[in-house]
Amino acid sequence: MAISNFAPEYNHRAVSSLLLDIAVLLTSSGAHTDRVDRNIRRISYALGYDIELFFSFAGITLTLSDRESPHLQHTAFKRVGHYAVNLSVVSAISRMSWKVAFENWPMTDIAIEIERIRSIPHYPKMVLLVMITLAGMAFCRLAGGEVLAMLLAGAATAIGFTARNILLAKGYNLALTVVAAGFIASTISGLGLVFHWGDSPEIAVATSVLFLIPGVPLINSIIDLMHGYIIVGQARATQGIVIAFAIAAGIVISSALLGVHQ
Repeated sequence: MAISNFAPEYNHRAVSSLLLDIAVLLTSSGAHTDRVDRNIRRISYALGYDIELFFSFAGITLTLSDRESPHLQHTAFKRVGHYAVNLSVVSAISRMSWKVAFENWPMTDIAIEIERIRSIPHYPKMVLLVMITLAGMAFCRLAGGEVLAMLLAGAATAIGFTARNILLAKGYNLALTVVAAGFIASTISGLGLVFHWGDSPEIAVATSVLFLIPGVPLINSIIDLMHGYIIVGQARATQGIVIAFAIAAGIVISSALLGVHQ
């Protein structure tokens, strides 16, 4: 890591606000906690400050101290408002942190770059819809489903995914949204069981809800626990478990209404 060779020129409040902004953006975009910690420490060291970070699922607390005057400290907290995975943002901030460390960027340049990174768009919704539909059909095929089961799984995945996005955009609770999306997807695919469409309609039901699996929270929870971030790791694992139960609840309600008992 490059060593900063100039004294800090910024006040503690402005620097802590910028660092917290970056930390929250990383966390909400899908970065695991150790990666957030490393990136923020790299930037703060280049700016001439030492920091202490405390992570929780709801937010991040940062204590900033001047290396030249350690008795001057500032503590601030910022809440993580929402989680929306965007790994392009995570990788862009990681690259920026190395540039800050080796090129001694001033704080104004960091703030400008963060605003640019924040504006990095997600993939277009139509592209996501098409790819997730194809993924559902592919999983169905890998599980042994025939063409009719694949088509049923694809239709159920597309409609369930669209319903989930609409409900989330309206601000509904995440768990209830997953229950609703799981119910819609499994009901559509469950029609194959009711009307005996194809040879393996049950495979379509099982694969039509895979788009709801909370992969990022579960993976990050394991990484956090391995690195000693117990509070955040347990919180993310709990969120993953809640989502898994919500998926199961949607399928159970759908099966009960369709009269499917297998």
